[in-house]
Amino acid sequence: MKKPITSPLFLVLALLAACGSQGSGVDTPGADAPDAATLDVAGVDAADVVVADIDTSDIDTSDIDTSDIGASDIGADGTGAVLAVTSTTPVNGATAVALNAPITATFGEALDPLTITATTFTVTQAGAAVPGTASCAGATAIFTPAALLAPSTPYTATITSGARGLSGSGLASVLEWTFTTWTQAAQDVRQVVVPLGSTSSFAILASAAITNIPTSSITGDIGLTPDTGSNISGFSEPMTCPEVIGKVYAVDVTGPACALNDPVLLANAKTDAGIAFINARAAVRGTPQAISGDLNGLTLYPGLYESGTSLEISPGGILYLDAQGDGNAVFILRSATSITTSATSEVVLAGDAKAANIYWTAGSAVTLGTNSIMKGTLIAGTSISLLTGANLEGRALNQGAAAEAVTLDSCTIVVPVP
Repeated sequence: MKKPITSPLFLVLALLAACGSQGSGVDTPGADAPDAATLDVAGVDAADVVVADIDTSDIDTSDIDTSDIGASDIGADGTGAVLAVTSTTPVNGATAVALNAPITATFGEALDPLTITATTFTVTQAGAAVPGTASCAGATAIFTPAALLAPSTPYTATITSGARGLSGSGLASVLEWTFTTWTQAAQDVRQVVVPLGSTSSFAILASAAITNIPTSSITGDIGLTPDTGSNISGFSEPMTCPEVIGKVYAVDVTGPACALNDPVLLANAKTDAGIAFINARAAVRGTPQAISGDLNGLTLYPGLYESGTSLEISPGGILYLDAQGDGNAVFILRSATSITTSATSEVVLAGDAKAANIYWTAGSAVTLGTNSIMKGTLIAGTSISLLTGANLEGRALNQGAAAEAVTLDSCTIVVPVP
């Protein structure tokens, strides 16, 4: 028996062909139009239908119900729309990628989760598939390897045309990008804490000035040396310094009324800050893992990391510091020049990592962007700036007598608990 043709378009054409009065090209004078409800199209043999004999000029497409037409019946992408990729993590060609860095692709619309699978989203190494799972969250496709990636190894991520948006849109072509993981040199030497000495109680230790745009919240001590106490400015109530939960130290009596005059304590603290800076950058700590540029999307494990240039976290970016369950693990991140966290970026601690065991050193300035979140002690060669709403669980320390100001703008600093 021949299988009846039941596609929506064929049924419409068959109906119109049978109803001769509906089209001028096949009209039979005096004939009554058949009742469509009684038309048995199941008995129509498609082989006997000559499409050329059908006059389609009178077919009103508004009468065609397309609700039953599946995406597979329309075209390769379901609607003719293209599913556009907006970004990948890591970026194409990235090097020094963390061994458990997220592998993702973000698109211009939410994805159909049924089409993001281990078949449509794969990661390979030298042609061999990397075991893992694929999923999606909104517009982002995510591949999660079953184990850490191998160090110093190139990988290729691929998303096929089988991946679709919720609207049915599909990729114009296969999406493919490559990246290379970094070595594990950062973990070759287990790092020990940086000795902070008398600076450990300080939330801020500056050289040239401490300036504040109210209202900030500082938990920990504040100190300025060798600049005079008059350069501690901007606190909302200088008589009592209510923005500071701790002590305020100055080298002379020109500071705020709440300040303690203790040049000796400040000189010792400044010396200890310099010692801490040198210790964090000492050769005895081993060969650092090379890092540079934007740290967004990376996961760093306990160890020693260094950039010969600057370090940054891009706007809205996240850097993960994972202690892998070791609450005593130490992270040291060094920059030859500046360290900058952009607006709304964040350092996220995982695996029992503690802000008290994280140290950042910069040859020049450290800048924390608007509403950014930072973890760890900052020791800068020049200035430290916390922009509006910045949040630091750590310390802002200048080292060296020639270091510059620490500036605050309605920000929060809390000395971390050991």
